[in-house]
Amino acid sequence: MIPAPPSSFPTTFWGIYDFVGAMFIMADIVLIIGLAYSVARSWRFRPGFHASAAHEHKGPSKAPHKPTMHDIVMRERWQSIVHKFHTGTPEASRLAIIEADSLVDTALKNMRIEGEHLADRLSNLEDEDIKSMQKVWRAHRVRNDLVHTSGFAIAPHDAERTMQDYEAFLREINVIE
Repeated sequence: MIPAPPSSFPTTFWGIYDFVGAMFIMADIVLIIGLAYSVARSWRFRPGFHASAAHEHKGPSKAPHKPTMHDIVMRERWQSIVHKFHTGTPEASRLAIIEADSLVDTALKNMRIEGEHLADRLSNLEDEDIKSMQKVWRAHRVRNDLVHTSGFAIAPHDAERTMQDYEAFLREINVIE
């Protein structure tokens, strides 16, 4: 025969259950306070969001702003592309033009300009807002020729002009200084 549990069993069980429940509630409160503290402390490290002027007018923002980490990365990426271009080899020029085109595409995506491809995003910009629009279109056509036309070779002076076109556009939309 199995002995009956002591009469204090239900009281002891519910006492432990209540204690564990209270501990979980306190742990939840501590975690919520910790999360709120972490968000408050890290809020200053968030990237700036300047989509209002660029998105509403479908053009670049002319308002000066404090450079974010993203701005710095984009400028460093441009410097890397320019450095690659200045090595002087035809292959380096070709790759630099392709990477510059990709940088322009990334910049337009960051401005929340809609479109599936760079050409679509450029089409969604207003020509009146951007003086270098024709330059970036010309540069993009050169990039397309480099990528899609077999045996296409670009003359050094044309490659230089293409890089200058990308630079003018990136300066105008405030990606580089």
